[in-house]
Amino acid sequence: MAAVTGLATLFAGVPLYLSSIEQDLGTRTLERARQLDPLVNGVSFSGQDGTIFCASPVEYPAQLLLGLSALDGVRSVVVDRSCRVLRAPTVGGAGTVSIPSTTEVPQPTATLGSIVEETTTTESLPVSNDELLLSVLESDPELTTMARLVSSAGLESRLGEVVIVLAPVDGAFDEFGADLLAEIETDVASTIALVDMHVLESANSPRIETSDDMTTVDGYAQVIEVLNVGDRQVWLLDSVLQADGTGVLPLLEIELTDSTLQVAGSNVSEEVLDSVTSIAEESNRTVQRRFGSTSDDTMLDDAQVITLNAIERLLRAMIYSLDTGVLTVADTGTSLAGSYLDENRAASLTAVARSVGAEVSLAPPAPLGSAEVDALNDDIVELLTGNPISFISGSAEFVWGSDGVLDEIAQLLVDVPGISVVVRGHTDSDGVPESNLQLSTDRAAMVAAALVDGGLERSSVSWEGVGSAEPVIIGGVEDKVMSRRVEIFVLAA
Repeated sequence: MAAVTGLATLFAGVPLYLSSIEQDLGTRTLERARQLDPLVNGVSFSGQDGTIFCASPVEYPAQLLLGLSALDGVRSVVVDRSCRVLRAPTVGGAGTVSIPSTTEVPQPTATLGSIVEETTTTESLPVSNDELLLSVLESDPELTTMARLVSSAGLESRLGEVVIVLAPVDGAFDEFGADLLAEIETDVASTIALVDMHVLESANSPRIETSDDMTTVDGYAQVIEVLNVGDRQVWLLDSVLQADGTGVLPLLEIELTDSTLQVAGSNVSEEVLDSVTSIAEESNRTVQRRFGSTSDDTMLDDAQVITLNAIERLLRAMIYSLDTGVLTVADTGTSLAGSYLDENRAASLTAVARSVGAEVSLAPPAPLGSAEVDALNDDIVELLTGNPISFISGSAEFVWGSDGVLDEIAQLLVDVPGISVVVRGHTDSDGVPESNLQLSTDRAAMVAAALVDGGLERSSVSWEGVGSAEPVIIGGVEDKVMSRRVEIFVLAA
């Protein structure tokens, strides 16, 4: 009976003991928190896990948490919504709040148990941007699912490229579906792919749409809160972002631009990366490795979708034929899409794609704007001014070596989509007008042929001669040397 009584007394004392611990942690945490920020007005503990409350939003909640994380006995601390600063999303980087590397902390100086003066010292806190960003995700009570996914995906090792983390709140993941989320989390590649959908390397991403009353990502996920973390931001979203309804990246995705090959994918092998890098160098492009994981060399063999040799053929054909494009290798097959430089090249690329079983979706190039056309014409004038084209007198034959500039002009224009080139020949007023017209036409035809030999499509180049009908007049007198000329114009097709 005595043993039972003693046991009952022991268990009865447990709540009192826990309450004492919580009270001690609360007292010490509140004191420290108020030193870091006087707006803190309350602390609540459940065991060793605490929540901070504020009279009004504090400027740097993440820094506040880091300052409290080292307290003895504290396992975790989160800040209540009352401490958060709500801000509109910052697009383009303007207005981002930077967190200082140190914080001014009032330190009381006591004599005989009473405070006689208050001095200020500077206390260094561990406030690297990476630590702050991870701290925000891990400490926010509404981001527990996103924090878990980020940890599983190993995002902390790649934070250097991240400007914005798009963090769906836990309620968004509830709507996403527990079964689908569980399926994704059982596969590391799928987890990485889902997390990669939620990071941006630029605040100017086309995925962001801003109106007067809201900001959305990918056209549907609404930004409900923005947390500034050093030179980065965490955007809280009301929806989970998805690719093809699953949030899973394809095995391999290569995006072609005028200067880069951008590689992404859930399972990209080193063998593929080496091959893409080699092809990029052939075309004077650089490789940009976007998010995704890198695996061993069995990726394509395991998928049994396409061979590396076929990818290389497609990629070289894309570089030759497309202005911009994307090659995608997924478990279900291979596809490519983009805008072609001209119809002949589009037909050639389509033939290559079909030979390896890839689906093709090509569109005509977007027409150049007037400013782009003007810039090309200015470049041509500059080239011709420094290297004028000369003909043998009375002939359509080039003076030896004077046609070299035409190769430069052809290379300038060969990969520009959606243009046509017009060559116009002129003579001075000497001679018979009919003969001058024929001579100017023959010279224009020679220049046009040289441009086609340099790589321009025959269908995009036209020519005409105007004889002596458009002389160059300077000071009321014809400059016959200037009148004997060939002009090259670029027009938007």
